[in-house]
Amino acid sequence: MRKFTRRAAVAAVAATAALGFSAASASATSAVTWTVTPGGAFSADAANPTLSVPNADLFCDSSSAAGTLKTGSGNAGAGLGSINNLTFSGCSLAGISFSVDVSSPLSINAESVDPNNPNRVIGTISGITASISDADGLCTASFAGPGGGNATVTGYFDNSTHQLVVNGGNLQATEADCLGLINAGDSATFNAAYDTDPAQTITAD
Repeated sequence: MRKFTRRAAVAAVAATAALGFSAASASATSAVTWTVTPGGAFSADAANPTLSVPNADLFCDSSSAAGTLKTGSGNAGAGLGSINNLTFSGCSLAGISFSVDVSSPLSINAESVDPNNPNRVIGTISGITASISDADGLCTASFAGPGGGNATVTGYFDNSTHQLVVNGGNLQATEADCLGLINAGDSATFNAAYDTDPAQTITAD
């Protein structure tokens, strides 16, 4: 079983990509419209997502998402899609099983084409709050954005692999009672790569 280990021992997840996108300017966002194919309802699955804080990492065996994307062309990037359900399985800390709860719905927002990789659409997933807990109450923590508001994760959508990728954001522990491994105010990074079904393609018009 994967363990919640000291961050110094953890390398970035190899495909740390999954449900998000990185930030672009507001002018770039407003100037671009998007075509989504096929769009509509989708599901997405990721293997081995991680949540990392300065002192430790929470590992999960898998994560699943379900949501909808707009269809056709001429779509605004803000609210291009939504994630209506996001779940995690097999999460553990030092061999102790944890449950992870994430708010929904979440908003998928496309912002720009990556200038270094034309297959990637940069953007965000916003509206996030989350919590973790074990059955015995040894470790509990809540996560939100700075100041306790909703958080945003960053990353990209890769049209060559049809993956939603998350690799950053502004998640922060707002409350924590977790053996000193997670502390209030800790920044947290979510990493995952979700395969979409049906395979989606998002391109700038």
